[in-house]
Amino acid sequence: MLHIKSGRLDGQKLLILALILAAILLAVTAIIHPKAEEPPGWVSVNDEVDSALKPLEKRIADKQGVKSAPEVTAAQSDHSSNPETVPEAGSADAKPAVAGKEEEVRSSETTGGKIDINHATEGELDAIPGIGASKARSIIEDREKNGLYASMDDLLRVKGIGPKLLEKMKSSIVLHP
Repeated sequence: MLHIKSGRLDGQKLLILALILAAILLAVTAIIHPKAEEPPGWVSVNDEVDSALKPLEKRIADKQGVKSAPEVTAAQSDHSSNPETVPEAGSADAKPAVAGKEEEVRSSETTGGKIDINHATEGELDAIPGIGASKARSIIEDREKNGLYASMDDLLRVKGIGPKLLEKMKSSIVLHP
């Protein structure tokens, strides 16, 4: 029996030695081959996306009553000096990607902070008190199926919207044809 225990000890010592050698080999390999740098193209793309989203975030914050100071990043200042750049979303020079989008932007800006149920996107509907993502989708599906809402009471045909929720929503919504 003594011989078996010493055999196990020798096996454990051999395993420990192998693990130490593997760790040393990994450390030497890491020192010899330094980490490759991230491709520089991704950094500028992230800056472009951030600068394009700033006006949208500001518009959402303004709708929710939160005022934020405009920030000018290096990427935005580069756009103003380069004549070949694409205008930022929300700027006066920007053109809507789809013809119907121009009406959505205009209608949401002229409603005095209230959301136009007939033209609101799912994200805008989700901002209404008591309306989550699933009810917002249901409102859009009902609007596409039955046409524009003629009165606020038409919202009662949407599953999950009852008289109590409709009363709660009325202060946040408006109807435009």
